[in-house]
Amino acid sequence: MHKSILKRFGAAVLALFLTACGESVRAQPAPQTSSLPAESQAQEPAEPVTLTVYLEALYTQEGVHYPIYEKLKAYDEAHPEIELEFVSPVGGANDPAKREKEIHQLNTEIITGGGPDVFIMGTFRYTDSNLFPDVAKAMGNHAFLPLNTYAQAAGFQRDDYIQPALEAGQLEGEQYILPLSISVPLFVGGKDAVEKSGFDAEAAAANQTAFFDELSRALNESGAQVLYTLSLTNLLQQPLIDYAAGQVYLDTEPVRQALETEKAFATSQLNFFDSYDPAQIEAMAAGTPLGTVEMSNGALSILRPFAAQGVKAFVQAVPNEAGGVTAQISSYAMASANTACPEEAAALLYYLMSAECQDAAAYPSATEQLPVRVASLGNALKNFHQFIVYDASKETVSEDDIAFRESAFGADLSEDMVLALQDICEKVSAAHFHSIWEHALQLGQSETGSDLLTEALNEYLYGGKPLEQLIEELTPRLQMYLDE
Repeated sequence: MHKSILKRFGAAVLALFLTACGESVRAQPAPQTSSLPAESQAQEPAEPVTLTVYLEALYTQEGVHYPIYEKLKAYDEAHPEIELEFVSPVGGANDPAKREKEIHQLNTEIITGGGPDVFIMGTFRYTDSNLFPDVAKAMGNHAFLPLNTYAQAAGFQRDDYIQPALEAGQLEGEQYILPLSISVPLFVGGKDAVEKSGFDAEAAAANQTAFFDELSRALNESGAQVLYTLSLTNLLQQPLIDYAAGQVYLDTEPVRQALETEKAFATSQLNFFDSYDPAQIEAMAAGTPLGTVEMSNGALSILRPFAAQGVKAFVQAVPNEAGGVTAQISSYAMASANTACPEEAAALLYYLMSAECQDAAAYPSATEQLPVRVASLGNALKNFHQFIVYDASKETVSEDDIAFRESAFGADLSEDMVLALQDICEKVSAAHFHSIWEHALQLGQSETGSDLLTEALNEYLYGGKPLEQLIEELTPRLQMYLDE
């Protein structure tokens, strides 16, 4: 017998008489007097508890079969003692006004001691209407359930995971947020074309400055360009805001160098490339452009078509200022400090960290991310590719449709390429949740109604605002925000 899936915002709640973990948001049955003997009553199975799970509406579409939703439904089916109720606000790109209303409702519930029990979230945002826009600050305000107590019961082996990603979700040694997936900065191109350009990969691996100095030299001498889409200040070992130390690190040499490099590349290199166009893939393989410098979720859309066309790929991580690799945490999960069901909530969170879920690429993302469990990388890449191309167990589509998807999304990666990406993941030395420039820190709006931080950065990158002015304007604002 299949259990019903409960949803809020997207559909009506299908069952109202389940024992609830958070009474403020769910109805309880009225007490009833039973005529059965006490012994018979004791033998009756307990009513399941309802565990509310925040997951964006994009991922709970029944006909799409996102891996994260499929795994959550499987968990629900396997655990008769619980019922999962999905709280799924609409995406900001689809209906901004409706999303703002739904997020406001959830914030009100959380502030008054209710709200969802579990949050499963992605970093990428379209609007300013988001729960916990600055998740690191929310962690510092003790908004989430401490998880260390539940790790052993879940069989969680910390050494199997990318340690800096785990550490990003810790406060004073306590785990509050579990990272599910990451993205890393890569330089990807056709191997023959990159080698022909004279790019010195060994010299470029020293640190972020050395990498872009070497890339600039190779581009200038070859007359080529690259696709460039990175936010370099989010890829430093030292975060711009250090919540533990209570410090803003905008006025430092590595940040200044990163901003100057970003301005140079953002204004001189390409910012668009159609990876779905086989002709453009062939051109990149030949060196026009020389390659792409972007996060791995975008770079994989180049590597897969390369694999389909039999192109040997060049892949190198873009290093941080210390020579390591800084990852961006692209999805993560946590439980509310308000939950009345901490054991059930923690068990669900650690299930998402299991080999089963990590192998299945079960994290909230519409683009291809890398699992935080290193040994799961090969399976996760294979399974997500199967999801976006064709899963015969869940879809019935024409052969023409399948052929089109294969041409658009490319082929599975070779074992050597998977090992190369795994080696990069093992070199991750820092991980951050989000860039301060994109719908994360709520410092208010500019005179034009735009996000203040985003507009200030764009005025520096593409306008006439000097670097010194950018730093002088934003440092006190960021420090005030941090001290609030």
